[in-house]
Amino acid sequence: MAEAEYLVEMKGAVAVVTLNRPAALNALTLPMLEAWEGEWRRLGDDPAVRAVVITAVGDRGFCSGIDLRTVDFSARNKLPELTYGRHWIAQIQQMPKPVIAAVNGVAAGGGLGLALAADIRIASDKARFGAVFANIGMPVIDAVGHTLVQAVGLSRALELIYTARVIDATEAERIGLVSQVVPHAQLMEKTMELASRIAEGPPLALGMSKHAVYNAIGRTLTEYIPYQYVAAQLNSAFASHDIAEGGAAFRERRKPHFRGPLATVTPA
Repeated sequence: MAEAEYLVEMKGAVAVVTLNRPAALNALTLPMLEAWEGEWRRLGDDPAVRAVVITAVGDRGFCSGIDLRTVDFSARNKLPELTYGRHWIAQIQQMPKPVIAAVNGVAAGGGLGLALAADIRIASDKARFGAVFANIGMPVIDAVGHTLVQAVGLSRALELIYTARVIDATEAERIGLVSQVVPHAQLMEKTMELASRIAEGPPLALGMSKHAVYNAIGRTLTEYIPYQYVAAQLNSAFASHDIAEGGAAFRERRKPHFRGPLATVTPA
């Protein structure tokens, strides 16, 4: 029986999604991408999931992008839109859960796109990053171009795309591509510490904050926060258990116990 191409494991309130094709540097396949459509939706809808970590098996590759051995370039195939990254990258960014990428090795092409889809990136000191599309005469996948500019700015993004240069973890941290670099042996320990801390936070507020931040991209301030949107967000927040619990815990000088969006205050 063939091994699963990716694994999903719950560690407390954190769902760990692990790419499981180490011999292929964890390259993405079409069946994997098709399965992900339902997987990200399921994780986003599951109230038991408070945070998500994306990582990969092995010490060499986080993800090397689409498995080119499965693509018939001679026939000039049009890859399905799913593989272009817009769909599944958007799903990850739109799910109301914090997502962290634990980058354990090379993240290249579509693999860079997968890392960029996460809200936070923590890199092993063995990690490498490259927008290497030009090496095979391919334009940058549109979602990667969009998210790379968000992470490092226009000039650096275009330099990386034009040259297809692969950078190490130290440079990735310097230009803002990753949040932090840790020793390879401590990657999952440090990532899970952060993910577990985030998972203890108020799920409704964190989901709203994530939506607000991504909603701000490419918008003016007046476009970003119309009154109706702010009012709806605040009404939802103030109707939840979590905001009452947060205030009570602050007054009582104790740690709050957040329940999430399904726990609401019953009107008197």
